[in-house]
Amino acid sequence: MLRDADSVIAYIVYKYILLYDMGANMNFSLKHQPSYSLLHCELSQGESIKAESGAMVYMSEHITSETKFGSGILSALARKFLGGESLFVNTFTAQSGGTFVGFANDMVGDISHYQLNGTLYIQSGSYLCSSPDIKVDPKFGGLRTLVGGEGLFLLKVTGSGDLFFASYGAIIEIDVKDKYIVDTGHIVAFEESLQFNVKRVGGWKSTLLSGEGLVCEFSGAGKVWIQSRVPNGFIGWVSKLLPR
Repeated sequence: MLRDADSVIAYIVYKYILLYDMGANMNFSLKHQPSYSLLHCELSQGESIKAESGAMVYMSEHITSETKFGSGILSALARKFLGGESLFVNTFTAQSGGTFVGFANDMVGDISHYQLNGTLYIQSGSYLCSSPDIKVDPKFGGLRTLVGGEGLFLLKVTGSGDLFFASYGAIIEIDVKDKYIVDTGHIVAFEESLQFNVKRVGGWKSTLLSGEGLVCEFSGAGKVWIQSRVPNGFIGWVSKLLPR
């Protein structure tokens, strides 16, 4: 009897795992983190993933690619000229099982996965790829987002599915429970449950001379992702080495 009971329990567990796998999310792995991160996705027949133009590194045979305006023509234009994103997105679809596709960011840095069910805000340039039904639109944040050359627009990402965003440097996930202050250039993404306010570091003298610029004060409860490096810092370092 005990052996039969064990068999029944094993069978139930097996069926549960099988059903879980059938409803599982995208099969992916992140490699070479955090400096040279690469996203490797294995697709089932008929499964699709959409990505920023130029993000694809490699793909196997029997994958088709379709290029469209990102979230519509007007949204794509706003993403390009106001948010700094590409006009187009590419959708990769597996025509058979056992196929794969790899993605990477332009900058040297990390990639993070987020299981989206609602809304996430991403700094312009950090969106990498996502499930095909997820919508990516520019979001005007007012003059408070016009800081340190970071741009006027965030990206408002909405829907349900797998979302991948990238950084320059390593990505650090932070649980905000009250208030948390981040240099504006280090913000990668944050959850909709958080409120934010851009302000100076001390007085105007400190803001202009300290090298810190402006900071973003998050409040509420939720997650924020920051990057350990900023592109402007690297650009400034390289520019000093160039011949005059």
